[in-house]
Amino acid sequence: MSRATIRGMTDAEPRIRRTRLYRRLVTRAGGPLTPARAAARLSAYVYGNILILAAVAASTPGSIEHGTAAVLVLATAGTTFLAHVFADFVAGSQIPEAHGDATDEQRKFKAFEELRDAVPILSSGTVPALMLALGWLSVLPAQWAELLAGGVIVVRIATIQMVTERIRGNRLTFRAFLGGLATAAVAALIVLAKVFLGH
Repeated sequence: MSRATIRGMTDAEPRIRRTRLYRRLVTRAGGPLTPARAAARLSAYVYGNILILAAVAASTPGSIEHGTAAVLVLATAGTTFLAHVFADFVAGSQIPEAHGDATDEQRKFKAFEELRDAVPILSSGTVPALMLALGWLSVLPAQWAELLAGGVIVVRIATIQMVTERIRGNRLTFRAFLGGLATAAVAALIVLAKVFLGH
């Protein structure tokens, strides 16, 4: 890439940052999260996407046509969410001094925050399960249903950098955007190889 091309790309950044779409994508309505909560939310986002991608990759045309693939994706998201929340609850109750001098009310609020920070695990499975359900209902061929379900996760993986900057209250840089695209490209190759070579 020439220097003029790179300069043109970096000159476009300020114009992009002024758009309403950009501000909406990179700004949380409730403001940035604390570093601890941002790390917990991002961990749940990455963890959920990896497990759902594995569940989608494990599906076969037969499991899609019988509806078990969609159920497996939903079950993976639901049980992982519950296990994560339960593990946090057990850890917090077994080591109460981790909360310092927090009152019961503050502990309840903290538990609610932990529950909220685990939601990305649950949300990671909804759209892929819907794509697989369309294969079960014969709206889409099974191979396309699996490809689209995997594609949704690839897009979510591509947005990891955007999600990180959003929950921390930082602006999205062009380098972070390219990093997300590179990560998504690797994930997309894995999904394509699995769909076209694994069946």
